[in-house]
Amino acid sequence: MSFKEGLEDFFYKKVVRNLILLSSLGRRSASGEAATGYNFDYMYENKAHGAWGIGLLIDKVLLNLPAVQATRARRENIVKILSNEIENRKLRGETTRILDLACGAGRYLTDLAEAFPDEKIEIVGVDLDKQSLKLAKNLSDRKGVLKERIRFVKGNVFKLRVLRSLGRQVDWRPNIVIASGLTVYIDDAKVTTMLKQIYDALDRNGSVLVDSQENNPSRKLMEKALRTKEGAWTLYYRPLEQWRTWFHEFGFKDIVIQRDPWHMYNLCMARKP
Repeated sequence: MSFKEGLEDFFYKKVVRNLILLSSLGRRSASGEAATGYNFDYMYENKAHGAWGIGLLIDKVLLNLPAVQATRARRENIVKILSNEIENRKLRGETTRILDLACGAGRYLTDLAEAFPDEKIEIVGVDLDKQSLKLAKNLSDRKGVLKERIRFVKGNVFKLRVLRSLGRQVDWRPNIVIASGLTVYIDDAKVTTMLKQIYDALDRNGSVLVDSQENNPSRKLMEKALRTKEGAWTLYYRPLEQWRTWFHEFGFKDIVIQRDPWHMYNLCMARKP
């Protein structure tokens, strides 16, 4: 490690990290909870908290970082895309059946169920994190969303064969599968395995919506000062052309990819014929 690299490492790990520990978002993100659903929901809610005045100020700064703004915009764009899908299925007299993999606190799922109270919608969110699922259920309960319309269950999203088997038993197959905030944590082999399983699990004419990152303006901060439960907060960054190629190889059609103004998140949607 060069002197410059060592100095930068010291700055992020000893100075920046100790400062952001005073804020609520920083404390969680630096203490192993950076990638949890409830931490992302804190970004969505966008209400600053922190120890003393300095902690509150740091929290406000963190909540207004370009990467966090892009994360909130991602949620809004997902709601818009899925709202359009729901409207189209309504015209065809279809029930919208959504499966969200690694749903976290599921705030945008509750947003959708609340926005379409009279439409035929069935939503299942799957996650391994108990605290995120508890928050998800509390959010939907507070909004008065009926349990028949939205359910949150604990499960391993990398075992979709189990979910598909269950779907056959209860005669339920999703026509929309979401993988938001998931693929950035897994390598190419796991991504392609997941895409194949999603294709198999989807109903005919069903859609998949995946988000991906090609860049992150807070990359150094994340990798040097923040942590997930597994260790350093490192992500897989992929160009949008990679997703277009994968979707095509697995048989998906009508591929549409949206890039946000920060060139951070790509929202990739495709349809099973």
